[in-house]
Amino acid sequence: MKKKSTILKDITNAFVSIPKGLWVTLVNWSIFRPCVTELYPEQRPNLPERYRGLPVLPVDPETGRSRCIGCGACARMCPEHIITVELDKTDPKDRKPAIFEIDISRCMWCGLCTEVCPTNCLVMGRDFEFACRTREQMIYTLEDLMRLGGEFPPEPDS
Repeated sequence: MKKKSTILKDITNAFVSIPKGLWVTLVNWSIFRPCVTELYPEQRPNLPERYRGLPVLPVDPETGRSRCIGCGACARMCPEHIITVELDKTDPKDRKPAIFEIDISRCMWCGLCTEVCPTNCLVMGRDFEFACRTREQMIYTLEDLMRLGGEFPPEPDS
């Protein structure tokens, strides 16, 4: 059985800690404090300007395809080795990838793949909603990356 002094300390502690907790709630729950809750599905969050999302391949509006030449520099630079690039060898004058896949389940969004790209065709996208049910759905192909990338902005005439 507990000593009397321990029981009295527990009872006193209960009567002191409950008002302390309520005081913290009262101080932080005020109509004068700004609301910080984001209403996510209804209102999209404002992402920072330098936000790095999924690496995507925007489409060149002049040619209708990606500017990727299939050099594989992005695949070699990726620290997680999640990028697969195979060159299409059907036409030796036209360099384009036959296979370009990114497994985003292991991507750490570092951006090294975009920095090393010689044609600047691989850019970090602005999407952040990538919920999937299986790991196979997290492997994005060339067509998926082009669809997510949109189009390159037209180059200004100088």
